[in-house]
Amino acid sequence: MKNVHIEQKNFNKESTLLELCCQKVLDKFGGTHNNHLKNSDYIRLSGQIKKETKIHISTNTLKRLLGKLNTTERYYPQKATRDALAKYIGLENWEEFESIHLADKSAEFPLQEDTQTTTSTANRGNIKKTYIKIFVLFLFLIAASLIIWHFRKNNTRSQQNATLICINPKGTSPHSAIFKLATEEKVNFNNAEYTISFRDWKRGKDLFSDSTMTYYYEIPGVYYPTLLYKNKVIDTSLVYLQTVGWEVTAQSQYDTTRVFPIMGLKKDSNPIPKVDIKDILSSGVDTLRTFFTIYSYIKPTTISGDNMHFAAFVSTSPERPGVRCSKVDITIFGEHDYHYLSIMKPACSTWSYYKFSELGQSGQSSDLRAINHDLSQGGKIDIQIKNKNVKMFINEKEVLNTSYKTSIGKVLGVNITFSGIGRFSDYKLSSF
Repeated sequence: MKNVHIEQKNFNKESTLLELCCQKVLDKFGGTHNNHLKNSDYIRLSGQIKKETKIHISTNTLKRLLGKLNTTERYYPQKATRDALAKYIGLENWEEFESIHLADKSAEFPLQEDTQTTTSTANRGNIKKTYIKIFVLFLFLIAASLIIWHFRKNNTRSQQNATLICINPKGTSPHSAIFKLATEEKVNFNNAEYTISFRDWKRGKDLFSDSTMTYYYEIPGVYYPTLLYKNKVIDTSLVYLQTVGWEVTAQSQYDTTRVFPIMGLKKDSNPIPKVDIKDILSSGVDTLRTFFTIYSYIKPTTISGDNMHFAAFVSTSPERPGVRCSKVDITIFGEHDYHYLSIMKPACSTWSYYKFSELGQSGQSSDLRAINHDLSQGGKIDIQIKNKNVKMFINEKEVLNTSYKTSIGKVLGVNITFSGIGRFSDYKLSSF
């Protein structure tokens, strides 16, 4: 590689000397720039060189020497041609021209020590400049990205700090709850992505189109409407529809727009009302279709939902049109969350489900046969929760032992729902 570099260096020197010699030839010929030479000029120059040096240089060779004819590499002629050029400008031969101009540091066209090295250095300089430009652009893009990210983060953080406020959370059945969206910054509701899930049985989510929204709740109970931003839950509110003692509501599976309060129920010494098929018919329910009877006792208590005892003797509906699984659902509402248990015939365990605070299991993905029993002839259900550890017994037999992590707070009430008509007695809800 060293030898090659030396050869290239020597060639560059000779090429530079040749350029200098050609320029002096042009100066003598008449000072004309080679770009302005015509074909007749090359013929005349060839003749002059032949006359003065006795050496013939063809017009094509002169064109290659003076750059009229483009070549892939710098044309470097044989020695006779170089001698003729030197003689034309008044020297003995090419060697004399070399010796003069290699020693002359003040030549009109200073000799470049290494044209290729200079070119390479220039190229490296250009590459370096390009890299610097790319690096500066890269830094600019990073800075711009960070600014945008910071803006969006702050904006998202501000939007995710929004809260859902129910200004009238307490009511009776029915109840129109009024919700306010409280945000740190003014919201453009034309582009806002806030939605509210009302968390009842009627419908899913509504988009906030203003800072205020109302919703009509009908069945006594406790509801946990959630505020979502870009489909992510960012806040939860609370609505509870209290009762005066036990109240009963009917609901048809095929009429999801209405509920049917059972009115005029007679109460004896037992505070739990008795409901029969006539009461259901009188409320307006089509008893030839599937319907549900919901017993509600909603009233805030001092009982901890994480240390409590629930017990009742439950009789579910016998088989009848629309009732095959003989189901009972028990919901224990807390200040922050709820416990839920769905018990039915073992043959229907696919549809069973339980939830204790954040912990939930479905019969569609788990084997829940142990908690499912045919209670159409009656049976005792006993739920004991101590320090978030749950034990459940049916007819004195333990059928579930599990635990959860998140407190549901104080108990706010209970709903007991039957498929068809069911009854319960010996009801007990107390601190453990």
